[in-house]
Amino acid sequence: MLLLTCAACASSDARIAKAQKRTNQTIAVLAQMTDADSLAAAGLMTGKGGAESLSLLARAAAAAPDRADLVWLQVARCAQLPSCDPVPFEQRLHELDPANGVSRWSALGRAGAANDSEGLNAVLVAISHSERLDIYWTTLIAHLSRAVAQTKKMSLEESEVTVIGYLAAQAIPPFQYVSTSCKGERLQQPGATETCRGVAKALQNGDTYITEMIGVAIAKRVWPENSSEWKAAAEQRRAYDYRSKLYSKLEQRTLTHPEEYLILCAQNRRESDLFAAQLTAAGFSPDPPPQP
Repeated sequence: MLLLTCAACASSDARIAKAQKRTNQTIAVLAQMTDADSLAAAGLMTGKGGAESLSLLARAAAAAPDRADLVWLQVARCAQLPSCDPVPFEQRLHELDPANGVSRWSALGRAGAANDSEGLNAVLVAISHSERLDIYWTTLIAHLSRAVAQTKKMSLEESEVTVIGYLAAQAIPPFQYVSTSCKGERLQQPGATETCRGVAKALQNGDTYITEMIGVAIAKRVWPENSSEWKAAAEQRRAYDYRSKLYSKLEQRTLTHPEEYLILCAQNRRESDLFAAQLTAAGFSPDPPPQP
């Protein structure tokens, strides 16, 4: 049994080594390109290596200077490196996409980690005036997956899985500071409830399900149950619960219809809208049945 176990470990290690080698070959090809998507994919896949990753992302942003999604990649990667100052990237992101509160989120994390209540409140107020909170999830999947596939080192399906994996491993926005700032005794502070209502609205309109659902949770704390806002939040949660039960039915379709998936990513800013479109394409109703 021990020999079999060791053989299995060796086989697994060999597969991992082979996969890493192919990833490195893909990065090498992408880094030689001059288009923004290829360079951004190379920077994303290079990992937390620091200077090399940031250099590739800088080249990508320079190739397409008006694309906020590429600047967001710089913000996220810079936030992972102690020696990097994210403020210039955050300022540029805000200039390109002022309605998006995500340019404030690294500052929120810094204020929260430093126990800077005044700074935290200031950032929350700024986010509360935003229209949405996007990390350009579907946009980046659509753009970068095609760039990876064009290297011919990976199939389109493999490229999608790879890009999604790397994007998911990016620094997660500091949701804990938002959540704890909009609950309990903090809501008794002057202006806190109104600020948190604005924050909830921005998150509810965010482009990932996790952002949307945290916004829903906050909205249900800061609005009375008989309000239209509370009812809308409850309906968002009901739709999410209904669609989540159908997720397993879409996993295989995503893998077997990679082109369809990327088209739908390009057409839908929000993950919830993408999921609804996938359900429709698969022959399911995207909406839960009416409540009795």
